[in-house]
Amino acid sequence: MGSILSIDYGLKRVGLAISDENKSFSFPLSVIENNGTKKLINKIKEIILERDIDLIVVGMPFNMDKTKGEMAEKVEVFVKLLKNETNKTIETVDERLTSFVALENLKETKLKGKKLRKYIDSESARLILQEFLEGYNGRHDGT
Repeated sequence: MGSILSIDYGLKRVGLAISDENKSFSFPLSVIENNGTKKLINKIKEIILERDIDLIVVGMPFNMDKTKGEMAEKVEVFVKLLKNETNKTIETVDERLTSFVALENLKETKLKGKKLRKYIDSESARLILQEFLEGYNGRHDGT
């Protein structure tokens, strides 16, 4: 039984998180610098193999009024390319306010500047995944 990988896609950095094998808990994994889609997808493919990933969840940055803006369109293109390259099931999750909540979660740490930014990205991915897992486990009880 594999794990679920969560992706918080950004133009500069991409936050990653992973579930446990029981798909109950989410953990921050890492942050990848976005140095181009091809390099990014190749790195994600490595992680998929290393971590036995069988499902990918990507945060969808809807506007506050639930419409899709320019960034959501970029995420949709990324998801399509990732799906073609990995042949994995990919689901999207509304990620509105996850960066804000991630920052609130990390305020008590002594991290500042670039280090804090790095952790915000992976914590955002963790929050996206945890939200997905709560619904996923409700749909997949007993399996």
